[in-house]
Amino acid sequence: MRIISVAAPGNGSGKTLALAAILGAYPGRIDAVKFTTVFKDGVNCPRTEKACACRSLHGRFTIVTDQAVLGEDETDTGRLTRAGARSVLWCLAQPDAHAEAWNHLRDDLLGGARVLLTEGNTVVPVLDPDLLIVVMSPQLARGRWKPDAWTLVERAHHVVINNHRSDPAALEALATEVAAVRNGRRPPVEDVSLPLRAWADRTLPESLRLLMETDLVERR
Repeated sequence: MRIISVAAPGNGSGKTLALAAILGAYPGRIDAVKFTTVFKDGVNCPRTEKACACRSLHGRFTIVTDQAVLGEDETDTGRLTRAGARSVLWCLAQPDAHAEAWNHLRDDLLGGARVLLTEGNTVVPVLDPDLLIVVMSPQLARGRWKPDAWTLVERAHHVVINNHRSDPAALEALATEVAAVRNGRRPPVEDVSLPLRAWADRTLPESLRLLMETDLVERR
């Protein structure tokens, strides 16, 4: 199984839009899993209603497979479904339970997956993805950044700065900061809400194309 992981400093960077762009470029060929780390206070829960699965987690992890829940409007999993994912799952795990959750997903629920696209930060060291993509935005306040943000930026195969509705000076400042921790490699600046074919810098789309072509060769 080939794994593509998308991470971000925090919610609001544009990572779900980037995931949708990738899925839209290869409709029906990529399975997707959203990983959410659940803390006791629910601080990282992407939803707010009292009935949310994050608030009712029992045990160390829960994997949501109910398509009625996963396909709901205005949810990340619903957006991934409509973007063209072959299948979508939602994994909720305590901070130290991602390895257990991944073993269950891989062995029992993802048997038919050839290329997997994941969303989430904490699970990245467990997955050791073939491609790690970090999506950033100057609009996200530094106070909302996750502690592992710069570690993932250094580790990433690709960093993309989302320029959707962002100030040019702020974009330049963030790009310079990223380059400083990536041996001078400046990240492309893209509107990640656009289809992948419309991205000006072709580095990431080319890496994805090569990975998908490798998958086709291995199937033959």
